[in-house]
Amino acid sequence: MPDAGLSLSPDAMRLRALETLASLVGGTFWEKMRIEAAARILVTARRVALLAEADQLEGPPPDGAILPIAARWDAAAMTANEYAETLETAEVVAILAEAPAWAEAVWASQGKLSEAEKSRLLHRL
Repeated sequence: MPDAGLSLSPDAMRLRALETLASLVGGTFWEKMRIEAAARILVTARRVALLAEADQLEGPPPDGAILPIAARWDAAAMTANEYAETLETAEVVAILAEAPAWAEAVWASQGKLSEAEKSRLLHRL
């Protein structure tokens, strides 16, 4: 299991703690978390789309805002986080709002995935 940076040197641990505290005090922490979450969802959306095209996932990915926004991302030109930072606030909000239902729809369409495998995957979280 990862140590969450708790095995760092005291100086490195102090710096990381102070940087995070500063972002909480300065009000940037939650926006960074929203951007990181949106980026992770966009990466997953791209993977889902590619896997669906290759018949490696069952069913087409659901419609909505996530896939079109993910399709605009040029992964060769920038990271997912960098791309998410370029999005309008409304797009980030749409991604975050849509993601749970979108993921549930993709998950539910995986009929060939056994209940045991689904359970194993869910319990790894």
